[in-house]
Amino acid sequence: MNCTLRRLLPLSVLSATLAAVSIMPAGAQPLDRIAVVVNDGVILESEIAIATQQATEQIRTRDVTPPPPDALRRQVLDRLIMVRVQTQRAEMAGIRIDDRELNEVLTNLAQENDMSLSQFADALRSQGTDYLTVREQIRDELAINRIRGREVEGRINVSENDIDIHLAQQEGRADDAEYRLQHILIGLRDGISPDERNEELARIESIRERIVDGGESFEAVAIAESDGQQALDGGDLGMRPAEALPAAFEEAAASLEVGEVSDVIDAGGGFHLVKLIERKGGDQRQNVDETRARHILIQPNAIRSDEESRTLARELHQRILDGESLAELAAEYSDDPGSKNNEGDLGFNPPGALVPQFQERMDALEPGEISEPFSTQFGWHIVEVVDRRTRDVTELAKRARARNAIQNRRAAEEYDSWARRLRAEAYVEYRIEGDKPPEDDEDAT
Repeated sequence: MNCTLRRLLPLSVLSATLAAVSIMPAGAQPLDRIAVVVNDGVILESEIAIATQQATEQIRTRDVTPPPPDALRRQVLDRLIMVRVQTQRAEMAGIRIDDRELNEVLTNLAQENDMSLSQFADALRSQGTDYLTVREQIRDELAINRIRGREVEGRINVSENDIDIHLAQQEGRADDAEYRLQHILIGLRDGISPDERNEELARIESIRERIVDGGESFEAVAIAESDGQQALDGGDLGMRPAEALPAAFEEAAASLEVGEVSDVIDAGGGFHLVKLIERKGGDQRQNVDETRARHILIQPNAIRSDEESRTLARELHQRILDGESLAELAAEYSDDPGSKNNEGDLGFNPPGALVPQFQERMDALEPGEISEPFSTQFGWHIVEVVDRRTRDVTELAKRARARNAIQNRRAAEEYDSWARRLRAEAYVEYRIEGDKPPEDDEDAT
């Protein structure tokens, strides 16, 4: 869980927390009036104040000048509303992140920062950060990740034919090309009139002129102007394989020099600008060392204790040393249903395919060698290395990358559509003058 936590949301409030920022001055009193009603929930003015301070500090850590307060507040409020409608959706779907799971994630997070959980909590408090608020922010992120997996990613299927078509389209392009892009989106709502569309087009063209001709920072403009999910991150999409980018972005990136800004891209329900920050790429073969092994597994059960299992494993090991075949003993004694009928044969496996304790013992053996009995969470093992080989998995890896790219691309597109739909269907009532977007001036969404 800890390895994915930083990616749960594109604009995670966690990033600011981990940057060790101070959220509110010591002694400050939160403003508890209701700022926005979202369906059957609310967003308080104090929440906006905290999130705005987080965003400000996060922007400053990147040496970017924060946008004007009203522009930053709009971006922060948009994010809070999107978080709220998604957590409400998760709650409706019966998704609950209990304290046990939350504590496990927080413990892993603390360990990533070389702290215990109590030290992590104390560090936050020493900076003026409410630890309980951070807990709930992370709980929300986990819930959103769970509902996104269920309602978006879990419904995406990639067929072998999809992969074949994708690879055919990639013919002639550099394998493993990767791009880091910054992105500005001016979104177009459903039902927009031609005149309004032209106004938005003129707006993004003006934004491009400010950046290209006027010398404004792309990152700062993205923070102030973009409707994209990564706006408060300066529009940074991170390093991605070319094939994982939207097709229009991939085409634009391939033609850009590092530091260059694209022309306006009309795609996916909005107007886009992308800036190329970094490019990597090149053809290379991929080889993997695989090991073929046999083993005997002796598991404790209702009538055999762990110590009795260990004793039996030692007896079998001695019989093998005395000349009996591990394959024959595996067929008679092994408790591993997957290999028992194959005389304990596990086939060829690449590094990391087996549990770490087993992998470590197996890797220490030469072909023909047999291990001493050892334990894993599955029971007691005796392993024999039968053979090793180096295999060219370039094509397999290429198809795996293609599958992941298609999956990620479709997931990103579906997630944006899903999130916009939740937002459009939500009842949102602004209670503070000036917060209501222009298109909502007449009626609350």
